Amino acid sequence: MSEHRALEARRRRNRRGEGDRLREDIVAAAAELLAESGDPRQLTLRGVAKRVGIAATSIYPHFPDVEHLAIAVAERRLAELHARQAAIEEELTDPAEILLARCRAYCRFGLENPAHYRIMFFAELGPTMTFGFDQAPGRAGFEVLVSAIRRCQEAGLVPPDRDPFRLATLVWTAEHGIVSLRLTRRRFPWPPLDDLVNEAVSSLVGLRGTAAGQPDQPDQPDQPD
Repeated sequence: MSEHRALEARRRRNRRGEGDRLREDIVAAAAELLAESGDPRQLTLRGVAKRVGIAATSIYPHFPDVEHLAIAVAERRLAELHARQAAIEEELTDPAEILLARCRAYCRFGLENPAHYRIMFFAELGPTMTFGFDQAPGRAGFEVLVSAIRRCQEAGLVPPDRDPFRLATLVWTAEHGIVSLRLTRRRFPWPPLDDLVNEAVSSLVGLRGTAAGQPDQPDQPDQPD
């Protein structure tokens, strides 16, 4: 059964007052439409309502406009990214391996979910999507990155005199650059993703030693743009 049909089936089973379920159906439909179109600007409340099988006015008690709905999609996908990173971290013990594995997972997630990544980090839908740091949906993930770098410092793998918050900012900037450029310059002869992430992050934070991790198979690029 497709996700669309599954949503319709769940909608028919909803009883009056099951607002939480309806909200989840709305967010799931919006995420599905974003993935299909690849363009956040094409997301509309009417389109989402049609996908769920409800009137457009039924969305307003949950989301006043399309920007707030897009924020909910971003929050859901960020939670999925953080869960994926946490699962990887549970299998590792070396602080350097954990740091690099988290960064590789970030980049792979962005490349696997380009439309949702745009919602999460490009803020194309207007001023509602521009957050202060305290309110940003991705703050928790950034703070975990800071902690991962701090653990590397405590283990003697990163110079202790460098500010971990500043280093995390540099790492996030590099991650975002890697994802953004690989999405927009697909024909450039990129090095394997894991190798590129490992080298960039290690250089930025001054990581000592060789970190473990299975490299990607070599990419097969077309001619450069």
